[in-house]
Amino acid sequence: MQLKRWEYKLRRLKLLIVLLVACQSMYGQFYQYDKFILTEPDKRLHFAAGAIATTIGYEWALWKYKGDKKKAFFVGLGVGLAAGIAKESFDNWRPGNYFDERDLLATMMGSLSVTIPLSLFRKPKLKYTH
Repeated sequence: MQLKRWEYKLRRLKLLIVLLVACQSMYGQFYQYDKFILTEPDKRLHFAAGAIATTIGYEWALWKYKGDKKKAFFVGLGVGLAAGIAKESFDNWRPGNYFDERDLLATMMGSLSVTIPLSLFRKPKLKYTH
């Protein structure tokens, strides 16, 4: 039993390392003109919208799939991505606006900043049956 716990924690650590390496390779998108992406007010709103949409999607999936955190992780990310793509597609449709990949990136940053801690650190609720 103890070995399985360590394997599970090692799997989580590997996932976190892969995500950190992937974020490092996106350095050019995070910084433009020597400014971090979230210093722009519009990007902060996209970050918050991604975090909120993902939290709602994650919690709904956790309820729907009876505590399956793996499914909730992917549903939460999917909801955040769908919200970002829908918003940018709407912007592209309006005259004078365009599809901004950096806005979508800020939305996904918000999604990841919520989904990863929820899936790693949230303990499942115990259900007692009689």
